[in-house]
Amino acid sequence: MKTIAEHLAGTPLDPFLRKVAVQGSLGKWPKFLAKPVSKLVWSGGYQHLKKFDHDYTFSREGTDLVSMSRNGEEVKRFERLGDLIGPVDRPVSLVTLGPSAKEHDWEAVKASGRMVVAVSGGGTFLKERGITPDLLVVSDPDFSKAAGYHVVNVPGVPLVIEYRAAAALHRHFPEALEGRRIAVIERVNKWYGLPAFDRDGLDKVNAASGSPFHISDVPDKLLRAGWSDRPEWGFFPSATVAIMALQVIIALGAKDIEIIGMDLGGGNSLYSDVGKSRLAEEYQAVILPSFLEMGEALSGKGTDIRNLSPTCPLPPSVFKI
Repeated sequence: MKTIAEHLAGTPLDPFLRKVAVQGSLGKWPKFLAKPVSKLVWSGGYQHLKKFDHDYTFSREGTDLVSMSRNGEEVKRFERLGDLIGPVDRPVSLVTLGPSAKEHDWEAVKASGRMVVAVSGGGTFLKERGITPDLLVVSDPDFSKAAGYHVVNVPGVPLVIEYRAAAALHRHFPEALEGRRIAVIERVNKWYGLPAFDRDGLDKVNAASGSPFHISDVPDKLLRAGWSDRPEWGFFPSATVAIMALQVIIALGAKDIEIIGMDLGGGNSLYSDVGKSRLAEEYQAVILPSFLEMGEALSGKGTDIRNLSPTCPLPPSVFKI
């Protein structure tokens, strides 16, 4: 049985051939031929790549995605996650965009010396309050397409981003990637250019790798619910970018974390252009199970997480770890 690291370091299906097949000649074929051929190209374990923008390709060194090209021309080099900002050895304020964030004492944050991590449009929110975040985390390609200017608004801030979101950001807001250190990470079992496992196969390869993935048993066919101890190998999206950010900063060493604005109330973000929230629909199915997995994974490890939202429905016991 291969380990996750061996799987990631394997040879992916040639992205050039896929680009030619799907974006090139197939785009000119009659639909009655293009559709069945496309299904053959994206069959089996590669179905998660069907909707990817195949003008873009990524190069891998070992387990890491290290560069992105567009139409064969390299457009950006990336850092490995562990090299992006170094170890996190100070308290962290994780800023999300629920309405309660407006009521927080931001002057106290400025004076605290805490590391500030923002998700999605949080860079703009903080800039309006005279704060430059130390790290930005983006998970959603749709956010990158519609609202990537929020990333542009905080130039130079290091960025951790999912690979599909990175491609979308370059296509729609290429200036967002300029002059910025970036680490690109992948969803568990949705790796770029590599086949996905069925659930039994993923459980086996996870066990062979020391069980870095804590996979929820909830019946979510997209496998979004869970917690990863090794986000550089794969993270769980969990329907909220806040938990992606938690996986990243805790893997980098954070032990003292306060979360600001994580209301999970199902209302829209403070910025309407970041997309309509589906938090209410996803809370029971994905979000709560992921936080429960987080609590179990971090139990007894000395991590102090405080959710400062006065309205968040997550049970307080989730954070008593």
